[in-house]
Amino acid sequence: MSGSDPSADATVLSESVQLPRTHRRQPEEREQGVQPLAILMQRLQLSAHDLVSASPRQLTHKMVSRAVKGRWLTINSRRQVHEAFCLATGTAPLISELFNY
Repeated sequence: MSGSDPSADATVLSESVQLPRTHRRQPEEREQGVQPLAILMQRLQLSAHDLVSASPRQLTHKMVSRAVKGRWLTINSRRQVHEAFCLATGTAPLISELFNY
């Protein structure tokens, strides 16, 4: 392989290997089921509006609804929901205690 053209090898490699798009989830991977967040919110009698109003960032009711239902969220969205939950309840659970994915 010492006499081959490295750019030709790279071209062949890039044409033969299709890397998955990591920012897109398959439909079956998006639904994570009811999250621990939903159970905690129900136990503490919190509504989505309570989290939205407690959040210093632009947290929406739709984001909270998706978080509770188990729709896959980006880490940034999960952090926003986590921060709002902490501020609304005065507690400091880990993100992994609110989301099981």
